[in-house]
Amino acid sequence: MTEPPLRAELPPPTKMLTGRSVYRVVWKLNTDVLVGYCWCGESHEDVDPIALWDWLLAHPATHDPAGGAR
Repeated sequence: MTEPPLRAELPPPTKMLTGRSVYRVVWKLNTDVLVGYCWCGESHEDVDPIALWDWLLAHPATHDPAGGAR
């Protein structure tokens, strides 16, 4: 008999970092896909973590000086 997979029963975060230098990378469950989120709210998906971070770190170049995305 096989045991069910372990799952972390964690509550959702109640507090998250914010600001112009906060990026988030999450993994899509049961896939090889990573999703990166810029602080402006724009997202990008990739299976290559290096390509994803290249996009995230280059993305702010498209932000206008007022703080939003162009």
